[in-house]
Amino acid sequence: MLKEARWTSHNFAVAVNRVAAEAGLTFHYDRTAVSHWLSGSRPRPPVPTLLAEAMSRRLGRHIAVAETGMADAPVAGAALLEEAPGVQGLRQLVLADLDPVRRTLLREQPFRTDWAVVPDRPTARAVPLAEPGPVERGAWTAIEAMASAFAAAGEEFGGGHARLALVAYLATDITPRLQLSRTEPPASVSLSATAGLVRLLGFMCFDSLYHHLAQRYYRIALHLAGEAGDPAGQAAVLGSMSSQARFLGHHRQMVLLADAAVTRADPSTPPGTRVALLGQAAVAHATLSDRTTALVRLTEAEKHVDDTGSAACRAELAHRTGQVLALLGDHHGAERAWRESLRQFPRTQRRSRVLTTHQLAELHLRRGRLEPACETWQGFLDEYPYVRSVRVDFAFQGFRRLLESHAENASVQRVVKQANQLDG
Repeated sequence: MLKEARWTSHNFAVAVNRVAAEAGLTFHYDRTAVSHWLSGSRPRPPVPTLLAEAMSRRLGRHIAVAETGMADAPVAGAALLEEAPGVQGLRQLVLADLDPVRRTLLREQPFRTDWAVVPDRPTARAVPLAEPGPVERGAWTAIEAMASAFAAAGEEFGGGHARLALVAYLATDITPRLQLSRTEPPASVSLSATAGLVRLLGFMCFDSLYHHLAQRYYRIALHLAGEAGDPAGQAAVLGSMSSQARFLGHHRQMVLLADAAVTRADPSTPPGTRVALLGQAAVAHATLSDRTTALVRLTEAEKHVDDTGSAACRAELAHRTGQVLALLGDHHGAERAWRESLRQFPRTQRRSRVLTTHQLAELHLRRGRLEPACETWQGFLDEYPYVRSVRVDFAFQGFRRLLESHAENASVQRVVKQANQLDG
């Protein structure tokens, strides 16, 4: 496989370390470790799956662990690595997520690029979905209410807050109810609402940098939305998957997923969802320096934002606009957009405000504006203790490192001192 990949042992070791970092693991493998593997040494789990994923990305096809020769005796919970579709798959996954041992096993698995793909459009079911009766409408309303509550908590306090509570809700309330409908398919509204809840859980995993878990939840949400005949729901999941791919630097998948999300949306897609999808597509194309397409997508998003009547939606679009303009080199425009975003975001959307503040502070620092950077980051630090988000932690640690080269500045000393106190 190394010969087919045209990799040196050093190249392979670096690739494995990169895949591991995406799973939150820190390895420092070098060519010596690869030599040991080639001579018959078998690293402990989860390293074999990391090796297989690194090789899969290089060769452009899925490589199973067994194909690498690194497969050893089955480890506890290995059966969890096999996917199951729909409600059955969701049931298995949430039960595994509630178990600390199996959750750790899942968290340590790599992000799979072969999963960051657009599914085929769903075909018509042989058995039509049931029309919702009063009981189903009541259940759907309850699910929607819980989804709003969990989403609001996540926005204000981060994806790490109440994530396991949402897992437990799906495990103890939603999946048993859906599994009772074995002889008669559940109503589309129940499947669609459940798909939205699972997508939210996927995002909470992403916000916690549990990338493999996020992928699994996203894929189940795609399946449920497809089964429900809900193209808008599928489009929303594809947009979330695009954001995750961009965060990890998988730019080809990022663009394909973003464009597919826009295409998959139909006339029934709510304007707020459409704005979010177009904004994500704009950022994806700007990441690849595709100025024309990025600006076209932004213009399309602006046409829909008035229909939402939502300050939060306007704030989100302004945030995306700032990202696009920064990527395209318009730093003044990006600063204006991010300031407008912070003006529009409700105080309850703390996580979004914190991440926007971080990007604005970074922009100031890149432009050599040290005092405004520190002043802006002060706003970040004031909100940081309230947010449980590993993405926000990642931003916190990264910006503090950037300030280290300006340690002689009094403003830097002040904010770094406060940051150190928060980190202590």
